Amino acid sequence: MSTFLQLAVSGIALGSIYGLIALGFLVIYHATGLVNFAQGQLLMAGAMTTYLLLMKAGLGYPLAIVGVVVVALVLAVVFRYGLHRPMVKRGAPTTNVVVATIAFGLVLTAAAELFIGNTKYGVDPLFPGAPVAIGDISIQTQSLVIVIVAWALVAAIWLFFTKTLTGLSLRAVGLNRNAAAVSGVRVSRLITIAFVISVIVTVLGGMLVAPLIGAGPEMGLSIAVKGFAAAVIGGMSSVYRGMVAGVVIGLIEMLSSYYVSSAYAPVIAYAILFIALVLMPARVRQSGATA
Repeated sequence: MSTFLQLAVSGIALGSIYGLIALGFLVIYHATGLVNFAQGQLLMAGAMTTYLLLMKAGLGYPLAIVGVVVVALVLAVVFRYGLHRPMVKRGAPTTNVVVATIAFGLVLTAAAELFIGNTKYGVDPLFPGAPVAIGDISIQTQSLVIVIVAWALVAAIWLFFTKTLTGLSLRAVGLNRNAAAVSGVRVSRLITIAFVISVIVTVLGGMLVAPLIGAGPEMGLSIAVKGFAAAVIGGMSSVYRGMVAGVVIGLIEMLSSYYVSSAYAPVIAYAILFIALVLMPARVRQSGATA
């Protein structure tokens, strides 16, 4: 029983990262109708930046966190004004924009490989030391940090979307952007805010997971697939459903790795995504991109 609980704790921590990726997908999707397939590489950028600032530059976590947020803001601005907005203004089809997000992610991966190296690097945890013992269960402190921070971010974004004027306006843009524009809502500005929120959440996810699984240029794809699966299972509509779905996928992956075989864990994740896409396509809102 203690082994099961130990695996469950690890699965919840890893699944919380998948939930954050799902959240990143959802925020941009609801603002623009765009599925951003560079989410995994954005997470990788957060992990690699953490490695550089923490392990190579020798900065502490407070300064590393500031540096990661700055990198996230830069990436959000580049993504929004260097890729998304110019393509939309030229009237590019949504499929072209989606392909451009894939290309953007490939560029990030290639840049990381070129300037840092194509290997996986270890990253120190936020709170080094012995794991926390609860009965027969031994919990890594980084796992606790991931769960606490991930769910705190979800709660903060839920409050933003439900309790603030900007968040409510952003929801209005997602529901009917033409009506929102007519009513005086600054649609373009709100879409930029959506990009910033999505990228910051995703990059912070990379920072959180790096001490757990390491930081490397190729780490983003598999995590992004599982995050996208969580978003689809959540109906591409709910912050909390996406996070819960991410935790479920993390639990399935961790338990199947131990009780079945670690070789089957990636296959199971892809199977979950396939089943979700086949059985729940009608729940995904269809919409075009906007400036």
